[in-house]
Amino acid sequence: MITVSLMVMVILGVLSANFFGLREDQLIEAKGGMNDSSRRAIGEMMHDIRAAKGYDIGNISTSTNFLAYANGTSMQGTAVRLYTAIFSTNQAINFTNYIIYYFNTNNAASSDGILYRMTASSSTPTVVVSNLVNSFTFSSEFYTGGVQNVKTYKGIVHTTLQFCQFQYPKATVGTNGLFQSYRIDCRATPHLPDGP
Repeated sequence: MITVSLMVMVILGVLSANFFGLREDQLIEAKGGMNDSSRRAIGEMMHDIRAAKGYDIGNISTSTNFLAYANGTSMQGTAVRLYTAIFSTNQAINFTNYIIYYFNTNNAASSDGILYRMTASSSTPTVVVSNLVNSFTFSSEFYTGGVQNVKTYKGIVHTTLQFCQFQYPKATVGTNGLFQSYRIDCRATPHLPDGP
C-alpha cells in the first residue's frame, strides 16, 4: 500500500510538472511571437524611412487621402508619406511613388490602435502592427529632439509604439487579467535624401 501510494504521488508530481512546463511553453511562445512580429514590422518601417528620398508629415482623412502639413506648422501628425524614388533626369523627387504609414485610432479606447502601411500602387492598406495604446503620432524632429516647424530633408522621423496584449490567449478580461506591455521608440532619417 505504501509503495503504491508513493508511486501514485510520484506519477502525479511528474504529470503536474509536465503540465506546468506546457503552460510555461505557451506563455513563452506567445511572448516570443509578439516580439518577433513587432520587431520584423518595425524593421520594415525603419528600412523604408532610411531608403526614402524625402518625406511629409501629415494626417489621413477618412477617405485615405494624405493631408501634408505646410511650413510654419508643427510637423507632428498621425501619418508619414515616404517618397521612394527620384527622376533620373534631374534628381528631383518623384511624388507619384510613395509609401504611407498611418495610425488608425478608431479603436484606441479599447487598446487596439493600428499602424497601417499603404503604397502608391495599392490603395489597400495592410496592417503593420496592432494592439497599440500610445499617442499615435509621427513627428519630424531636429537632431536635438525638438519638433520642426519647417519641412526639411535633414529631419528625423520619430514615432513611439507601445503595445499591450494578453499574455495568455485565454486570459480573463478584467482587473486580474495578465498583460504583456512593451514600448518601442523609433527614430530614423533618410540616409541619402535628395532634397526637401
